[in-house]
Amino acid sequence: MATERIRFAQVSDIHLMPETACRWWWMSDSPRRQLEAAVAHLNQVPDLDFVVFTGDLVDQADPESFELFREILAQLRMPYYLSLGNHDVDTLQRKGRFDREQFIRWCQSQFPLFPAPTGYVDYSLSPLPGIRLIALDASLGPFPLPQGVLRPSQLHWLGEHLQAVSEEWLILLIHQPPFISPTQMDAVVFRNYQLQKQAAAALHALLADHGRVVAVLSGHLHVPKVHVRDGIPYLTAPPLVGPVSALRLFEVDLNPRRGILRYHWVHLPEPGPRPLWHGFLMGRRRDRWGEIPLRARSTLLPVAAR
Repeated sequence: MATERIRFAQVSDIHLMPETACRWWWMSDSPRRQLEAAVAHLNQVPDLDFVVFTGDLVDQADPESFELFREILAQLRMPYYLSLGNHDVDTLQRKGRFDREQFIRWCQSQFPLFPAPTGYVDYSLSPLPGIRLIALDASLGPFPLPQGVLRPSQLHWLGEHLQAVSEEWLILLIHQPPFISPTQMDAVVFRNYQLQKQAAAALHALLADHGRVVAVLSGHLHVPKVHVRDGIPYLTAPPLVGPVSALRLFEVDLNPRRGILRYHWVHLPEPGPRPLWHGFLMGRRRDRWGEIPLRARSTLLPVAAR
């Protein structure tokens, strides 16, 4: 049984903004410089198939920052795909801020995005044979409300679409993490910064039924987290904007029945301040690097619970 290897990267929470804009004290002095450093590093990674950006690409949903983002990403030497974060659209419809339709058109100028018929920034594409990439828009509004939600139209579309791509391995992008970890501390600290419980449970049921999930990739927390539930890896990325500035690299070996997901982070220079809680933001060792076994479910194979 042939095994294929894919390599890809995840970058999240860039919060690109004008150099003169007001920012939180713990952010990088120059999000632009951090994004340029990330692109330069990714261009040196051998055999990288594609890059995914899991939301909060900019900080204030302003057209100038989006245009700067596109200019910097034009230097990237491999395909890249974007998903929506709560900072990327302004649901209050303020003048000079992107709404969802503008965000979709901006993405379409960079990669082939065909929106799902959900009314939100959801899409599906195949970056490589046998691989299905799906992005979901969980931003709730008003800007920039942190909690995430999936609406009935989105869950209905996802359920039907997963049936149509049942033989493909899935990578799901969703800015607000559905699950983080079972620890009491995380449950308290991040209780308002993840997908609402009912939506998370409904999403998980659909993914478990599909049974071929490489990873569910999120951002939003500005802390790396890795959690495996019923064999499905949920990985929350470190932020690029700081104070811990990093990105993730993945290597995946797959065949029709099983696979291995290997991940590690790349810690970029941090020119900004380092708060006292810097160590907490680095997560545990397992949140920074490790490997996770993958098992496929088919009509002949039971769901593997891990």
